[in-house]
Amino acid sequence: MHNASLQVLEKTGIKVMSKQALDVLQEAGAKADYEKKRATIPANVVEGAVKRAPMTIKYCARNPKYDLMLDKKEVHFTTDGYAPFIRDFTSWQQAGSRSLDEVAKEKVREILATHKPAPLPEAVEREISQILKRAEAELR
Repeated sequence: MHNASLQVLEKTGIKVMSKQALDVLQEAGAKADYEKKRATIPANVVEGAVKRAPMTIKYCARNPKYDLMLDKKEVHFTTDGYAPFIRDFTSWQQAGSRSLDEVAKEKVREILATHKPAPLPEAVEREISQILKRAEAELR
């Protein structure tokens, strides 16, 4: 199976719609055809990537109790590469997950509460002060 996959990747290649992804593949040693949006990947490039791949991958859920560790010890099934129910926002929220709006609002509140901007250099402070004085003089 592995050898057959290597042959398909090297001879037939894969469809790649992203120019950025084609750039990355080409930089790694694949042949990129930008016009046809296709990449062929030599076996040595695939084998090198497999050797460098981490032994475990952690898929992090919004709720950590649903995190999934892929560790090459168990077989895992999914619908088609994304987390089940990701498009079913009702089930998602019923399961205790927060909406993207809620996460973003929380982050904004956190930044506003904790951010302390660095003080401006004295030269900049003087320049701003002079600009304000000129503007006030013009308004009189």
